[in-house]
Amino acid sequence: MRGSAHFGFTLDWYRARNQFWVIRTLQMERVCAPHYLDDLQVRTWVSTMGRVRSDRNYEIRRVRDSQLIARAIANWVYVDAERMTPTRVHPDIAAMFEAHEPPALAPIGKVMLNPNAPARWTHSSTRRAQFYEADSMQHTNNAMYVDWVEEAVRDALGAMGYALKPDGSTPLPWFYRHNLEYVRPALPHDEIEIHARLGRVGPTRGEWEIEIRHVPSREQILRAQTTMLWVNAQNQPVSWQRASVVP
Repeated sequence: MRGSAHFGFTLDWYRARNQFWVIRTLQMERVCAPHYLDDLQVRTWVSTMGRVRSDRNYEIRRVRDSQLIARAIANWVYVDAERMTPTRVHPDIAAMFEAHEPPALAPIGKVMLNPNAPARWTHSSTRRAQFYEADSMQHTNNAMYVDWVEEAVRDALGAMGYALKPDGSTPLPWFYRHNLEYVRPALPHDEIEIHARLGRVGPTRGEWEIEIRHVPSREQILRAQTTMLWVNAQNQPVSWQRASVVP
């Protein structure tokens, strides 16, 4: 919103035209973790501007040494608020963002899950979308789905028998990459089901597929691909065998 408002397209500007942006897909990578009180620089820019869509990029660096913390690319769709359908990007926006910078990551298309592929482990859980998780449109905030996805993987690892102790005595999952495709919004009080599947496994990493559905209707809400690494208290990668050791 700050990136848009910087060029004159404020929240009031969108409200006056009854138009807004929604995220269709998001790809993000966490390179390393910031520490408490670190000064961070957050940069955002547009890499493509289409008829109804635009790719906006994000990069977070630590100020003191320019260390890359995280980067992401989101595909946004321009929507008519009255009809709730995609509409042509306003010409003033298209003209402002004619010059494009290279993307932070390669754009993703549809997130394709493989439910029939062999899985090392599957786990399902249910939860209820909460009022405090919603944005001003009364839709669950996009950022909340990342928390739901990561919690689903943690729940699955716990069901597999891995001890996840935050005191540093056991390795913990580090979520390096997320590919998310938002299919429909969850609303406060919706009952949802989260299904996690562990697919390919490397020496220190696991590839997960996550599907979120609305329980009463069985409609798909989100599909995601997530890469996790096992790390020790020093943030060094460790093997699955090391992770299984319970002190």
